[in-house]
Amino acid sequence: MHIAEVKRRTNSEIPWLCDTEEFELKQAVGGAPNGEIVLDPEGRIVRKRFWSDPETLRADLTEFVGGVENPTQIEDIDVAFRVESREIASNVVPRLELPGRLMPLQIEPVAGDEGIPFYAKLRAESTSGLVNRGSGQLYLGFYLDPLYKVHWNNRMAKFQVSIDSGAGELNGTTLDGPDVDPDSDIDPRQFLIDLDDVSSEEPIEITVSYAVCDDAETFCINVEQQYRVVLETDEFGGTRPGIFLVEMFNDVEKMDANGDGHLTADELPPGRVSLYIGHMDKNSNGQIDAEEIADFKAMFNNGEGFLTDKNDGG
Repeated sequence: MHIAEVKRRTNSEIPWLCDTEEFELKQAVGGAPNGEIVLDPEGRIVRKRFWSDPETLRADLTEFVGGVENPTQIEDIDVAFRVESREIASNVVPRLELPGRLMPLQIEPVAGDEGIPFYAKLRAESTSGLVNRGSGQLYLGFYLDPLYKVHWNNRMAKFQVSIDSGAGELNGTTLDGPDVDPDSDIDPRQFLIDLDDVSSEEPIEITVSYAVCDDAETFCINVEQQYRVVLETDEFGGTRPGIFLVEMFNDVEKMDANGDGHLTADELPPGRVSLYIGHMDKNSNGQIDAEEIADFKAMFNNGEGFLTDKNDGG
């Protein structure tokens, strides 16, 4: 569905490959967040790098295939990303102030018999104490999947989350979402929860209920769905929308425990080593050098500090 949508919105005619939900291809070629591989006609990998780089790729193709007199430029390609505006309220629900270095957790949606899509995608993160000792903070963020072009109906039903942690005071607790003035909106619903004496051997059962309507106003329904959150880091969890640069990379120098100016794997946050290495290790030496930190941050600096994504668009 995602590939079909991006092909539609970019007028793309090139072949696309879709990885499995277990990221089998991504893992097989190194697990990089923005990796790049070049295959020869026999299917052998002849180039592999953690971070895609157009100029280096062109040099690879020149080496393997040969140069061309007039290289194709972006403006020569009939592809233009169409931004489709929505007449639904956004940025009306304040975002939570969250602690730094939250770790993405493994999530399993529990499919029901009714066949209703998971319009709200759950993002679960935690502090290290919750994973390692069973006590800490759990972040739950519910983001509407833009593929379905739906919005919250704030008058039809209140957004609610029920938690079954197997232990602790919050077991069986129901949490209410925010009171929102507009009748409808597309902002995420966020919760930061303190948990204590939670067993990592048992998943946390999350039940969410809400009302949702499609933008074309052909349906409005009440939805109740479940997720299981496992207290183990998700190596391929990436980052939640809106904090990619600010929270993860703006203070990256503070991770340099021994003060040598470089970042090695043991200095990076557990569960996110490949993410940092993949984004910043341009020379593929397995660590992040001081020059690579400076170069990476310079790409996003606007003279006033690190750029942020104010509208949660990624």
